Amino acid sequence: MDALLDQQSAARETIRAYLRSERDRIFEEIRAYPTPIPRCDAQFNHLIEKRERLVRELARLETVATSSTVAGDGTARIETFIDSSDYLDDAKLRLKSALSEGVVKPRL
Repeated sequence: MDALLDQQSAARETIRAYLRSERDRIFEEIRAYPTPIPRCDAQFNHLIEKRERLVRELARLETVATSSTVAGDGTARIETFIDSSDYLDDAKLRLKSALSEGVVKPRL
């Protein structure tokens, strides 16, 4: 049971680190965006929307982490999160394989 909880925790941490790095990359793009920025700048507005979606995605991951009450339920919740995430497309298969194989520290 402890091994399963460790695996779930490692998977959440890996996902969290990946989402945070994406968020930080977007923050840096916004900071470095050339000024002045007109309201109708579609690219800048897209970056702002992406930033907001990443913040919501991180909050949703925290909800997954805190709402799981039993070990098996935690794995199912993490898999559901992975499936529904817009930001894990390239890593979905690797993460789900790591969860099913019991890999403690999955690589993205």
